[in-house]
Amino acid sequence: MLRLSRLRREKAESEQRRLAHALDLSEDRLSLALESGRMGSWNWNLSTDELGWTPTCKAMFGMPADALVTWAMFIDRLHPEDRDRVDALCRAALDPAIRAPYDAEYRIVGPSGGTRWILSRGKAYFDGARAVRFTGTLVDVTEQKEAEAHLRLLVNELAHRVKNTLTVVQSITERTFRGGGGVDGIRQALGGRLQALADTHTLLTLSNWQSVDFGSLVSRSTGHLVRDDSARFRMDGPTLALAPKAGVALGLVLHELGVNAVKHGAWSVEGGSVSCLWAIENQTFRLEWSESGISGLAAPTRKGFGAQLVNRFVAYDLKGEARQIWRPEGLLYVLKAPIGNTLAE
Repeated sequence: MLRLSRLRREKAESEQRRLAHALDLSEDRLSLALESGRMGSWNWNLSTDELGWTPTCKAMFGMPADALVTWAMFIDRLHPEDRDRVDALCRAALDPAIRAPYDAEYRIVGPSGGTRWILSRGKAYFDGARAVRFTGTLVDVTEQKEAEAHLRLLVNELAHRVKNTLTVVQSITERTFRGGGGVDGIRQALGGRLQALADTHTLLTLSNWQSVDFGSLVSRSTGHLVRDDSARFRMDGPTLALAPKAGVALGLVLHELGVNAVKHGAWSVEGGSVSCLWAIENQTFRLEWSESGISGLAAPTRKGFGAQLVNRFVAYDLKGEARQIWRPEGLLYVLKAPIGNTLAE
């Protein structure tokens, strides 16, 4: 009987050790899973009013790992606008007549005043009609919230840009047809202007619509027109990042200047050349387009749509001014605009 009793005791002790080991292993796996997901767990023993938080939870709330946490401390760390709502969700979860699942998203205010977003989910356990335990998890979703806010901003910005672009396209189309001429001429002019707009948008897309390099814009807008002889086109100036709106405006301005040079200006005659120079002078963006190699050039008797388009964008989008000087040897075009309306922030 003594030996049988000893065997039973040893077997019970062995089973307890096995269960303890299995429990430790389970807790280790749970801790690893929570840490991998950057989550913390909490446990509120309603019978003793003890609120147990893992170190990860305490770190989210800006508390030391050995801090004793109370319900009042938890509520105090919540953003004032979220306290009543979170308290109501907890009461609904602990109400035996409701027993709602606890699913709350709220803001917490750290010791330094910074705000972070927390997603908390939990469940209350009842003994009959009395809640005895309330457990759950916490996860910091601040980065997700910031990404969502940034995405909303981008969507709104995209909608605004699309609207502006369509307005520009509508204006270009309407004025091109209003300018008259044959169908082939209208098609060529309209296609070139829309392509210039598309080229500028391509450059802006490469920088997530933050800015566009002016040198790249000059090369893309006009450089292809004299690809067979690069000596006929000189461009020089400092590296400048244009704001998106200024990039669109100057892209169309450069296109009109280039097309005019091909049709009527320096690039329409053998040996004619163009110099495109830019600089920043006294907080002002300055662009100089100088053509040479022509003899006996005279000012046009009327302004075409291209000239009207250039003046419109300079005045309205850049808040600047431009001068066209019709010299006998070629056009001199000088544009000036405040850098606040031209350069990216």
